Amino acid sequence: MSTSEQRPIGPTREQVRASSLFTTTIGFWFNGSAHLRSPFPPAWHDALQELVLDRFHAWLNTLDHQARHLVNDDAVSGKLEELLFKAGLEMAQTEEERNTLLYPFLPRPGDPIMKAGCTEADSTVTARKLCHEGKDAFMEVTAKRQATGETWSTRFELP
Repeated sequence: MSTSEQRPIGPTREQVRASSLFTTTIGFWFNGSAHLRSPFPPAWHDALQELVLDRFHAWLNTLDHQARHLVNDDAVSGKLEELLFKAGLEMAQTEEERNTLLYPFLPRPGDPIMKAGCTEADSTVTARKLCHEGKDAFMEVTAKRQATGETWSTRFELP
């Protein structure tokens, strides 16, 4: 085989697709869990998975033999998540979609807000937006009280 026809030294695209790391990471972010809702709309899943698979496979094949032995599972998983969120942000069409991807753990419109010790929602999130004060960034969340219809807001400082 000539040097212009060298085979990639990494896994094939299908090996990456079938790998536990890939399927577990994609499954975690697409399906959510008890403490996390997926920030990726189901309509995006197929196209996003293929896009991320292509990019992750390409990245893996840029690693030389020495680099492969230096990176651990956490580093590889972190890179996969980075590629997943970057591709998701490219697919996002609205500010709300971008905010959900940038801050997947913060409340979203439609989310219930419970008072401490209560089992029923006191309020429902109606909107959110990014705000800046100098170099500090905040997520402002607006909500509506169920009982009175009163609108109120709060904000969270962002990392």
